[in-house]
Amino acid sequence: MSINVTEEEFYEMLWFRSSMVFTDAEKELIKNARVGVVGVGGTGGIASEQLVRGGVSNITLVDPDIFELTNINRQHFCTVSTVGMKKVEAGKKRLLDVNPFAKITTFEDGINKENAREIVSSVDFIIDASDNKSAHYPLHRIAKELKVPIISRAHTIPEFTFGAKANLWDYRDENVSTREEDENSPTASIPLEEVTEEQFKAKDKQVHAEFNTIYSKMFKSKYANKLLLSENTPPEGFFEEYEKTRDNLVQGTNWGPAVTITGTFFAIIAINLIIDAKNIFLGPVSIKADSKFPGIVDQQEIK
Repeated sequence: MSINVTEEEFYEMLWFRSSMVFTDAEKELIKNARVGVVGVGGTGGIASEQLVRGGVSNITLVDPDIFELTNINRQHFCTVSTVGMKKVEAGKKRLLDVNPFAKITTFEDGINKENAREIVSSVDFIIDASDNKSAHYPLHRIAKELKVPIISRAHTIPEFTFGAKANLWDYRDENVSTREEDENSPTASIPLEEVTEEQFKAKDKQVHAEFNTIYSKMFKSKYANKLLLSENTPPEGFFEEYEKTRDNLVQGTNWGPAVTITGTFFAIIAINLIIDAKNIFLGPVSIKADSKFPGIVDQQEIK
């Protein structure tokens, strides 16, 4: 089924159900905002769709990956028909099916130190749902220079059940340090053009090692260092061992509803920034799982 409406008629109906939430001036701000979404798998894909359904008409999608069948449990752009497609192309198709008048720009090579300026200079706000420092750090450096706010993930132990904590780096404030500086990365003192891929990967490995050190205290399994950050196939017997000890912590980082909550929350924060509102979160203020965390590990943010 297709619809035959003008752009003005479309937006009138799009805003109809939320007409008591936003003023006319706020609707215009939302419609005209340019939002970049870096990483459009789970969190980023869900956030971008929520933004388009919320009235944002200018979205830039950045991701070098393709969809695989294992993504289907949590990534809304991934369906049987989009497996094997570039994530940005599947995302663009989906978003235009939601709003055919939207302007969707794609970068299918992802973000790196060579193209970060082109991407950041074309948007007003950024949702950073990328997974590695070679994307995080160039993005944040250029965003600070150009004063573009970034909503990004920061993992916290043991509050990890719902995947991530949303942090705001509001680079409109010149006193805000970059993510790279906050994470004590040795690359922060090196000019961006001189940082190598190996140096970015070294920081990724350091972060993963810290995760593994902490989780090894929380799990009895001898495979505690083969957790969710690993891209490798788990060793034989991993899941059987994990099942025996998983009562220590319920993992939710790669579970569909948990990822959906995180992506939706990111979209809400973006809308708050766009209209300069303190809070329009109309759902539950917080969600807590019933997991019993071991007392031996204090909550801490992974640097």
